[in-house]
Amino acid sequence: MYAAQKRESYLYVGMDLHKKTHTAVLVNCWNEKLDTLVIENKPAEFEKLVKRVNRKALTLGLTPVYGLENAYGHGRSLAAYLLEKGCIVKDVNPALAYDRRRSAPTMKKNDEYDAYCVAMVLIDKLHILPDVKPADNKTLGFL
Repeated sequence: MYAAQKRESYLYVGMDLHKKTHTAVLVNCWNEKLDTLVIENKPAEFEKLVKRVNRKALTLGLTPVYGLENAYGHGRSLAAYLLEKGCIVKDVNPALAYDRRRSAPTMKKNDEYDAYCVAMVLIDKLHILPDVKPADNKTLGFL
C-alpha cells in the first residue's frame, strides 16, 4: 500500500502522547511544519484532531498518516479511535524519536518538538514502521 504512493502523497502527523494531552505536528515530506495542535486525551478531542487533519489534508490533496510515539501507552485509546475512523496509524518507537532529537545541533525538549521528531521518523521510515494494532481494541468497544 505504502510503496504504491509516493512520499509526497502523505500528510505526516507526528504525535507526542501524554496522560492528559497529546500534541500533534503536521508535516509535509520536506519536513516543513504545517500546523500544530494540542488536544486533551479524550474522545471528543480525538474527533477534533481528525477533522482538522482531514481538512488540511484535503486542502493539500494529501493522505494523512499518523505516527504515534509509543501507541500502546497513553495513546492506546487514540490509536483505537483513529483505526476505527479508517486512518493509517503507525507505531513509532520512542528510541527512534529520541535519536532524531539528539541528532539536532541544539537539544530541544518540548512536546511540539518531540511530535515534530516523530513526524520526521514517520517520513523516513514509513515503509518499515509497524501498523498500530491495539490488542484490546475489541474489548474496549472501539471496533
